[in-house]
Amino acid sequence: MQANINNSRIPTRHFNAGEGFTLLELLVVVVIVAILFTYTTLAIRSDSAEDIIKKEAQRMERLVQLALEESILRGEEYGLEIYLDGYRFLRFADNQWLPISGDKILRERELPLEMELEMRLEETEIVIELASEPMAEQKLDLDTESDDEDKKQTKPQIYLLSSGEITPEFDVRFYITGVKTSYFVKGFFDGSLKTEVSDL
Repeated sequence: MQANINNSRIPTRHFNAGEGFTLLELLVVVVIVAILFTYTTLAIRSDSAEDIIKKEAQRMERLVQLALEESILRGEEYGLEIYLDGYRFLRFADNQWLPISGDKILRERELPLEMELEMRLEETEIVIELASEPMAEQKLDLDTESDDEDKKQTKPQIYLLSSGEITPEFDVRFYITGVKTSYFVKGFFDGSLKTEVSDL
């Protein structure tokens, strides 16, 4: 009896390393990876959009503060012109408002794609439009009579006075359609500024 037990063979399964995964298993893995990648990408995109909005709002606050300080130091009146897709600083000289040129900091600012602005002045919502003409194109046409006339008519919506005051008080909202979080830059008559976040 003992001999029979010792001589009997126990069935074993030998795995071949070359077999690998079945096609179905590979497809399942691919689908799982694709789903995880999609969720990760969406999360990164959402966070990045909010970060970009915050960055642009904080940049405007700093630039307005700088322009106001320059206005005080120079004894000149500055202004801020707001578009749907950007903004620029103006200086009052020769009895007209002119865009600030040759200044790498107070240069015209264009917002990233899909970002827009809304503006309220003294609690009243103001309709703002797209920039009528990029600064680069304006510089190419400075010699034409029509452009000279346009420059005379250029007027800021917000005044940064050499007295250190801001008028009118303003509220500019930075937002991207489809992104819940937006940021507000607020300017007050006494020259103070602040940036606030909203999740409404």
